[in-house]
Amino acid sequence: MQTKVMIALLLAIILALIARPAEAAPPLVYCVTKRIERVPGCYDALRLAADRDYRWLSVDCCRAVYATLPATCFLKVFRDLILPISVFRDICTNTVPATAQSPSF
Repeated sequence: MQTKVMIALLLAIILALIARPAEAAPPLVYCVTKRIERVPGCYDALRLAADRDYRWLSVDCCRAVYATLPATCFLKVFRDLILPISVFRDICTNTVPATAQSPSF
Protein backbone atom coordinates (compact mmCIF):
# COMPACT_ATOMS: atom_id res chain seq x y z
CA MET A 1 0.00 0.00 0.00
CA GLN A 2 2.75 2.41 0.95
CA THR A 3 4.62 1.67 -2.30
CA LYS A 4 1.53 2.46 -4.37
CA VAL A 5 1.11 5.81 -2.62
CA MET A 6 4.77 6.67 -3.22
CA ILE A 7 4.51 5.72 -6.89
CA ALA A 8 1.31 7.76 -7.29
CA LEU A 9 2.93 10.77 -5.62
CA LEU A 10 6.03 10.48 -7.78
CA LEU A 11 3.87 10.14 -10.89
CA ALA A 12 1.86 13.23 -9.90
CA ILE A 13 5.05 15.26 -9.44
CA ILE A 14 6.43 14.14 -12.81
CA LEU A 15 3.16 14.96 -14.58
CA ALA A 16 3.01 18.36 -12.90
CA LEU A 17 6.53 19.16 -14.13
CA ILE A 18 5.78 17.97 -17.66
CA ALA A 19 2.44 19.77 -17.95
CA ARG A 20 3.83 23.05 -16.62
CA PRO A 21 3.37 25.84 -19.18
CA ALA A 22 6.52 27.25 -20.72
CA GLU A 23 7.74 30.48 -19.20
CA ALA A 24 7.57 33.37 -21.61
CA ALA A 25 10.74 35.26 -22.33
CA PRO A 26 10.75 38.78 -20.95
CA PRO A 27 9.88 41.40 -23.54
CA LEU A 28 12.70 43.38 -25.09
CA VAL A 29 13.12 46.84 -23.61
CA TYR A 30 14.34 49.16 -26.32
CA CYS A 31 16.75 51.98 -25.50
CA VAL A 32 15.67 55.58 -25.56
CA THR A 33 18.00 56.94 -28.24
CA LYS A 34 17.59 60.69 -27.69
CA ARG A 35 21.13 61.13 -26.33
CA ILE A 36 22.65 59.06 -29.13
CA GLU A 37 20.71 60.99 -31.77
CA ARG A 38 21.96 64.32 -30.36
CA VAL A 39 25.57 63.44 -31.24
CA PRO A 40 26.06 63.92 -34.99
CA GLY A 41 26.95 60.65 -36.72
CA CYS A 42 26.81 58.59 -33.53
CA TYR A 43 24.00 56.28 -34.63
CA ASP A 44 25.80 55.55 -37.89
CA ALA A 45 29.07 54.97 -35.99
CA LEU A 46 27.29 52.45 -33.76
CA ARG A 47 25.92 50.65 -36.82
CA LEU A 48 29.45 50.40 -38.20
CA ALA A 49 30.76 49.31 -34.80
CA ALA A 50 28.26 46.45 -34.84
CA ASP A 51 30.12 45.29 -37.98
CA ARG A 52 33.50 45.73 -36.22
CA ASP A 53 34.40 49.04 -37.84
CA TYR A 54 35.30 51.23 -34.87
CA ARG A 55 36.95 54.11 -36.74
CA TRP A 56 34.04 56.52 -36.42
CA LEU A 57 33.35 56.13 -32.70
CA SER A 58 34.04 59.33 -30.81
CA VAL A 59 34.31 60.14 -27.14
CA ASP A 60 31.04 62.10 -27.33
CA CYS A 61 29.27 59.17 -28.95
CA CYS A 62 30.52 56.76 -26.30
CA ARG A 63 29.44 59.15 -23.55
CA ALA A 64 25.97 59.15 -25.10
CA VAL A 65 26.03 55.35 -25.11
CA TYR A 66 26.91 55.31 -21.40
CA ALA A 67 24.15 57.83 -20.69
CA THR A 68 21.54 55.69 -22.46
CA LEU A 69 19.23 54.04 -19.98
CA PRO A 70 18.27 51.50 -18.83
CA ALA A 71 21.57 49.67 -18.80
CA THR A 72 19.81 46.46 -19.85
CA CYS A 73 18.00 47.91 -22.87
CA PHE A 74 18.37 46.80 -26.48
CA LEU A 75 19.42 49.05 -29.36
CA LYS A 76 17.90 48.39 -32.77
CA VAL A 77 20.87 48.74 -35.10
CA PHE A 78 19.30 47.41 -38.29
CA ARG A 79 15.87 45.92 -39.03
CA ASP A 80 17.02 42.44 -38.17
CA LEU A 81 19.84 43.26 -35.72
CA ILE A 82 19.01 44.19 -32.15
CA LEU A 83 21.87 44.23 -29.64
CA PRO A 84 22.07 44.99 -25.92
CA ILE A 85 23.47 48.43 -25.10
CA SER A 86 26.09 46.63 -22.98
CA VAL A 87 27.71 45.42 -26.22
CA PHE A 88 28.28 49.01 -27.30
CA ARG A 89 29.46 49.99 -23.84
CA ASP A 90 32.07 47.23 -24.03
CA ILE A 91 33.10 48.38 -27.50
CA CYS A 92 33.48 51.96 -26.24
CA THR A 93 35.50 50.82 -23.25
CA ASN A 94 37.86 48.80 -25.42
CA THR A 95 38.23 51.15 -28.41
CA VAL A 96 37.89 54.66 -27.01
CA PRO A 97 40.08 54.70 -23.90
CA ALA A 98 39.20 58.27 -22.88
CA THR A 99 35.63 57.10 -22.29
CA ALA A 100 36.59 54.44 -19.79
CA GLN A 101 38.67 56.87 -17.78
CA SER A 102 36.18 59.74 -17.63
CA PRO A 103 32.57 58.77 -18.33
CA SER A 104 31.21 62.15 -17.28
CA PHE A 105 27.86 63.06 -18.78
